Amino acid sequence: MKRFPQASILSGSLKTVLAVSSALVLGSTGIAVAEPTNIAASGSAAPLADGTYLYGDTDQANQIGHGYVVFKKQGQTVTGAFFYPQSEFSCFTGTAKNQRLEVLSLGSPYENALEVEVPLTKMHHIKSVGDTEQNSLSMCQQEVAAYQKQQQIAAPVTQWTTP
Repeated sequence: MKRFPQASILSGSLKTVLAVSSALVLGSTGIAVAEPTNIAASGSAAPLADGTYLYGDTDQANQIGHGYVVFKKQGQTVTGAFFYPQSEFSCFTGTAKNQRLEVLSLGSPYENALEVEVPLTKMHHIKSVGDTEQNSLSMCQQEVAAYQKQQQIAAPVTQWTTP
């Protein structure tokens, strides 16, 4: 796991990763870009129930200059967005393990996708998910579906061989 503790560009306590147009923006708490290694299980926190969640580096939603993550969990699968209010957002897909997300943040284009770990225990759970967050989540669900379809189409091409 590769961490970037000094790469703070944003204020606040959330270490948010946004992979927008191949740019990586990191804040200051605990999100990290993953290297291909085994990630140790986090503490004994209870797993999240299926549903829609909003977490932020502050305990209030829609605060300018603060980073947030909104996601929908179904089984172990999560789909969501890293975002700042009134700014761009980056979609992701992956898995939830206890109070931690292990996701692929989809850059634009998809070749710039990054593996990211999000320790939710270092963020504030915000109980109310507003329309703006729901809209971002809906758009990301569509983008993730398109990404997954593209990956299914591209996979057989890489397996072709010439006689």
